[in-house]
Amino acid sequence: MKTLPILYEKEGQIVQVNDKFIYEDSIYQVFKGGIALYEEKYYASSKPIKLKKKDLTNRKKKADTYLVRYFTLEFAPESWLQKEGFTIITN
Repeated sequence: MKTLPILYEKEGQIVQVNDKFIYEDSIYQVFKGGIALYEEKYYASSKPIKLKKKDLTNRKKKADTYLVRYFTLEFAPESWLQKEGFTIITN
């Protein structure tokens, strides 16, 4: 029997429960013909990571290609999620 992951939601952000904070750092390359994943990494921490700019675009004027970065919280401790106002998602 499989147990379903516990999911919490706040303002459209869905986060799973874990004993650590786990973040996904994705960088996409945007070009005239579309968009492609350039690099993806995961980071784990015992404390929440605070960034000044969690999503970043480095587009220059008249540039045909540029990079877009998304830094997303994927997992967090349940007590922190509740304290921060996340609500549990039930079926």
